[in-house]
Amino acid sequence: MLALRRAPGLYGAAAGLVLFLLAGVAVAADAEAEFDGGIQLDLRIESLLRDDLDAHGLRTRVQWTREGLSLAIRADRVELPEPIGALQDLRVECSDLQVSRAEVRCDTARLWGDAGDLHLRGAPVGLYWGRETGALALAGAWPGWFGAQGDFQVRLDPARGWDVRADFAGINLAALAGSARLPMDLPVHLGQGTADLALHWRERGRSEVTLTVHDLAFSDDLGLQAGEELDGWLRLAGDADGWDVDLALTAGVVFVDPWFVDLDAEGPLTLDARGVVVDGESRAVRAGSLSLDYGEAASLQGQGLAFAPERGLDGQFRGEVGALGVIYETVLSPWLVGTALGELDAAGRMTGEVEVQASEPHYARLEWSGVEAQDRRGRFGVSGAQGELDWSATVPGGPGRIGFDAAHLYGLPFDGFSARVRARPQGLELLEATEIPILDGGLRVRAFSVQQTETGPDVQFQGGIRAISLESLTGVLGWPRFSGQVAGMIPRVRLEDGDLNVDGRLLVQVFDGEVVLRDVYIHDLFGYAPELGLSTQIQRLDLELVTRAFDIGRIQGRLSGHVNDLVMVDWSPVHMDLELMTPMDDPGRRRISQRAVENITELGGGLQAAASSIFLRVFENFSYRRLGFRCELRGDVCTASGVADRPDGGFVLVQGGGLPQIEVIGYNRRVDWPELIDRLATIQGGEGPVVQ
Repeated sequence: MLALRRAPGLYGAAAGLVLFLLAGVAVAADAEAEFDGGIQLDLRIESLLRDDLDAHGLRTRVQWTREGLSLAIRADRVELPEPIGALQDLRVECSDLQVSRAEVRCDTARLWGDAGDLHLRGAPVGLYWGRETGALALAGAWPGWFGAQGDFQVRLDPARGWDVRADFAGINLAALAGSARLPMDLPVHLGQGTADLALHWRERGRSEVTLTVHDLAFSDDLGLQAGEELDGWLRLAGDADGWDVDLALTAGVVFVDPWFVDLDAEGPLTLDARGVVVDGESRAVRAGSLSLDYGEAASLQGQGLAFAPERGLDGQFRGEVGALGVIYETVLSPWLVGTALGELDAAGRMTGEVEVQASEPHYARLEWSGVEAQDRRGRFGVSGAQGELDWSATVPGGPGRIGFDAAHLYGLPFDGFSARVRARPQGLELLEATEIPILDGGLRVRAFSVQQTETGPDVQFQGGIRAISLESLTGVLGWPRFSGQVAGMIPRVRLEDGDLNVDGRLLVQVFDGEVVLRDVYIHDLFGYAPELGLSTQIQRLDLELVTRAFDIGRIQGRLSGHVNDLVMVDWSPVHMDLELMTPMDDPGRRRISQRAVENITELGGGLQAAASSIFLRVFENFSYRRLGFRCELRGDVCTASGVADRPDGGFVLVQGGGLPQIEVIGYNRRVDWPELIDRLATIQGGEGPVVQ
C-alpha cells in the first residue's frame, strides 16, 4: 500500500504539468478579456523542474476568441517517476478551456505521448483546478494498456489529501508480468490469466482495493511451484490503524512443493484477517483475528496474533478438521514421506486449540473421534479411534483418554480398548493399568510412558501377555493351524532411536512343549525393511503334533534345540544358528512314516534315503534312533549338518534304529535357504510326493 502514496502514474504527472500551466493561462485570460478581438499567447520554456516532474522543450499556446479558450501544450521530453520513466513528445490539447475566478477546467482534453512500450493516442481526460480551494482533479478512460479496459479518477483536496479511484477489467497478467515496468521480480512465470481491479485509495481515510483473478496459470523454472485454471480474489480495506484482508482461491489446482491442492475437488481456500498492522521498519505484524478455511475439510481461527522477527509468533488458535483424509493427503502426507505414517488411508474428525508464545506451543488441547488410519502396505491400522488430551509446556496436563474400536499390527488383531492417560510437557504416561484384548487373550499394560529426548522418543513399557490361543492366532495369521498358547511377562520395552527392545522372556506353549523367546528387538519397525532379532530355546516339542500341523507325514518322538541370534530383514531370515535334535533323555517311542521319509528326502534336494527298496515298498513306518538338523544361515546360504557325520563326507539327518531300519543322509552341506522354503510350501500345498 506504500506504493499508492506516490504520484498516481503517467496521468497524474501529466495532469500536474497541465494544471500548473493552467494557472498562468487563467491570469493571461483575465487580463485580456476586455478586448474584442482574438488573442493568442505563445510561451516557450526550455526546462521546468517541479517536485517529481522534469520537463524539457515546453511549448504552450493559448487562444482566446469569442467562441472560448483553447489550449495546446507540447514537451519534447518529460521525466516522470518510475515505473513510467521518460515520456517523449508529450502533447495536451483542450478545445474548450473554461476559466473563471473560481476554477479552471477542461472536460474534453486529449493526451498524446510515447513512453517506449506504452503509448497515448489522443486519450480523453477531464481536468479541473479550483483556483480558490486548490483542489485538483483528473479523470478519464484507461488507454488499453496490458489489455485492460476501464476508467480512473484522481482528486486532490488540500484538506483531505489524494483520492484515487480506478475500475479496470480484463488485465492481461502475462503481459503485465512481462513488462519491465513492473516494480518487482516475480518468483514464477505467468502463462495466462486475466484480472479485474477495483481501487479506491484515500491518503487520509479508509481505502479499499479488490483484485479478482480468472484462469491463472503459473510455474517456476524448477517445477516446484505451479498452478492451473486458478480463480480467486484479494480484498484489502483499511487505513494506517489497521487493514482487513480477505483472500480466496475458488477453483483450479495449485502445487507448491511439497503440497498439492485441488480446489475443484475439495472446495475453496479462504483467508480472512482483521486489524492487520505492518511496521515497515521492524517488519513486525499484528492482527486482531484470523480465519482460514479449506472447503468443508478444515478451519482455523486465531486471536490476538503478533509476529516480530526477534521474538517469533504469539497468539491463540482453534481449529477443526472435519475430513481428516483430505487434510492428510494435502497437508500431512508430504511431510511424512519416508516415515511409518507416510502411506495411510485416513478419515475422522479432530478439534483442538493451542496457545503459542514466541513460536513455541505453551498450551494445547486436542479431541478426536471416528479416526480411521490404515497403512497401505498392510503393516498396521486402527479403526474408530477416539480420545482427548490436555497438554501444558510447564506442568502435567489434566487426565485424558485414548482408545479405539479395533486395530491390527502385521496381521495381529487387537480388539477395542480405552485407557486413562496424562500428557506431560515432554511426553505421555498411562494413569492406570489396562488390557488390550487380542483374540481370546490380551496384552496387559501395567505401566507405559513415552518421553521425548534429544535423540528421539524414549518409550517405557511394563506388562505381559495373557494366554493367547495359538489355534486362533495361527488361523488369523494364515499359518498352519496348531494348538497351544503364548503367554509371558514383559518387564520392560524400550523404543530408542527407532529401535524396539524387549526385556524379559515370552513363553510359547505349543505342540505339548515350550518355546522361550528372549533378546527380542526390532529395528525400524514401520520402515521399508524392518529388522527383527531374537533367540529361542525349544524344549521337547511333540513331533507327531508338529508333523500333523505341517502335513509332511507322521513322526513320533520329541524335539528340542535352539535358534540363536536370529536376524530377519523384512521378515525374511538372513542370519541364525539353528539346532533341532531328538533329546538324548527322551524315552518315548520313535517312529517315522514312509510319507515323512519321502517328503524329507524331497525337501532336502541333495538328501538320500538309505533303505532296502523292499522295505520302502512294504513298510509304512520305520524306527529311528535319533534325528536332527543344524543350520548356520548367512545370507541365503545354510551350512547344514545333522546328528552325525559320515566318513564319506555326508551327514545323517535321520539315524535308523531297530528293524526295519531307515537312514536319511545328506551330502550337500550348502543349501539355498529360499529354495528350501519353496520346497516346503510345495509339499504343504500337496504338490510333493504322496506315499500311502
